[in-house]
Amino acid sequence: MIKFFRKIRQKMLSENKLSKYLLYAIGEIVLVVIGILIALQVNNLNEQSKKEQLRVNYVNSLLSDLESDIILLENQILTFNTELEKLTSLSKRLSSSDATFDTIRNIARYEFLPFFNPSNNLNIDTYNALISTGDLDLIQPLLRRKIQKHNAEQLETLKTVELNFKLYAELGYKYASQFPINFEFNAIKGKQMNSVWEQVNENKLKSSLNGILTMKITNYNMTNILREKLVEKTKVLIKEIKSYEK
Repeated sequence: MIKFFRKIRQKMLSENKLSKYLLYAIGEIVLVVIGILIALQVNNLNEQSKKEQLRVNYVNSLLSDLESDIILLENQILTFNTELEKLTSLSKRLSSSDATFDTIRNIARYEFLPFFNPSNNLNIDTYNALISTGDLDLIQPLLRRKIQKHNAEQLETLKTVELNFKLYAELGYKYASQFPINFEFNAIKGKQMNSVWEQVNENKLKSSLNGILTMKITNYNMTNILREKLVEKTKVLIKEIKSYEK
């Protein structure tokens, strides 16, 4: 093609057709410019297509994270509710008018465990990737603000639950150190612990058991309230994201 145009230019010059040559040269330049503009436009379209595909991938990944969060949170809530039923049952037995010190001592030694499931995590990898890459700007401004607000609420929930767990863990450690519970990982088991429990101070045990049991019930209830609220907010955000993608 280039050789073809070159031959035409050379022929015009050899025939002294300067005006035609100039017109032809201008036309050739215009064609080159148009070609460049078309190439740039195609390149821009390709870049826009890549960005759109990247945005769609992020949105789908974000939706997957949020839906996984709902499953995770609901399982955690169910686990805590099951534990709360057991703890409430212990509380009723301990509060019964028929309860004796032997009742309290046996529950403290054989049934109540001051430990808990410390699981406290959410799926925020996609959001973190959006932040670290700067690709959060690919999301529409209004939806982006809602996603940012939700992430702030996620982090606040995780922080509050973590703090509650930490406070309870400290109390649970002190309790277990004073009153050796029937735990499979104890270094000393069985009858060797009998003397400890036979000589335990009644009022101290009552006070300590009441404190740790109350703290555990309160902790579980507060944690479930926070998680239930987050589940509802997560469901709302999922609907909003899907409505934007229609």
